[in-house]
Amino acid sequence: MSSRVGNRGRRGIGTVSLLAAVLLLVTACAGGGGGDTAGATRPVAHDMGETMVPDRPQRVVALEFPYVDMLASLDASPVGVVDDGDPENLIPQVRERIGEWQSVGTRAEPDLEQIANLQPDLIIADNDRHAGIYDELSAIAPTVVFTVRYSGYQETLDVTRKVAEALNRTDAANAEIDRLNGRLDAFARTVPEGDKRQTLAIIPRERGTAQIQGKGSYVADVLERVGVPYAPEAAAFPADSDSSSVGLEGLAEIDPDVLFVMTDAETTMDDWQGSEVWQSLRAVRAGDVYPVDRALWTRSRGLVSMELIADEGTGMLYGRAPEGGGAAGVDPGTGGPSN
Repeated sequence: MSSRVGNRGRRGIGTVSLLAAVLLLVTACAGGGGGDTAGATRPVAHDMGETMVPDRPQRVVALEFPYVDMLASLDASPVGVVDDGDPENLIPQVRERIGEWQSVGTRAEPDLEQIANLQPDLIIADNDRHAGIYDELSAIAPTVVFTVRYSGYQETLDVTRKVAEALNRTDAANAEIDRLNGRLDAFARTVPEGDKRQTLAIIPRERGTAQIQGKGSYVADVLERVGVPYAPEAAAFPADSDSSSVGLEGLAEIDPDVLFVMTDAETTMDDWQGSEVWQSLRAVRAGDVYPVDRALWTRSRGLVSMELIADEGTGMLYGRAPEGGGAAGVDPGTGGPSN
């Protein structure tokens, strides 16, 4: 059972009446839903109140990419994951660690029928996206809700600990966070003293615009955690929003020394190449523009991706490996895939 103390940020994911109707169907299809939650339970506090969860959940459904990354870092394998219809939205290192899963729709619109069919004993949801369907999710299985969508470095560690508490794996989380911080310290030692180049991470958007990753955003925090300077002008862009976009002229006003450009099949730099403004940027003229994988740098946002970004970023900038070698799957000398 769960007790609810608030419902901030209810977002439109269809109407409640429609979701309730769907839930009636999926509950019937799943033979009552909710998984096998008999046996010992314990209370877990979260953004929506306090929920009684199984002592050791075995059938977990994760409704945001960062939760999947966090589960991977805890060696936990969810039975259901929102992958937005494409398994490659999850980075390879996470896919390898969690094994097989069932897709349960998109982050914006989780498929309640698919979730119920899996008979989970724990659902992990995001406050920003899923507060509006908390009741429907809780009718399927014990549901905990955290705020992770715009988390920075420290918030990501904090939410990882909360997820671990829900899984009864707190000791494992603390050990992994200690190990990660040791690795980040090692990456920081690869940053040359006196290198003051200002970096900026952006996502290409339509019509020649760029979404700025503001100060306090996940990627900015990770870079600064390992001693890579981040453009102070980025403080003008909110870290908790998807709307911090500027045209190339606005990007030229910031004019960072280094650009990390987060791309995928739908977001490329192709439209910028012929622009005089683009060609005039300090980073472009210096050859310090680094295309990076958007799924890794801005979607995964857990402990696994944090280590990989630190490795890749310092590897690209400085071409030196930290003490102890590189993160799994990445060559710390080049920032590219290891053989």
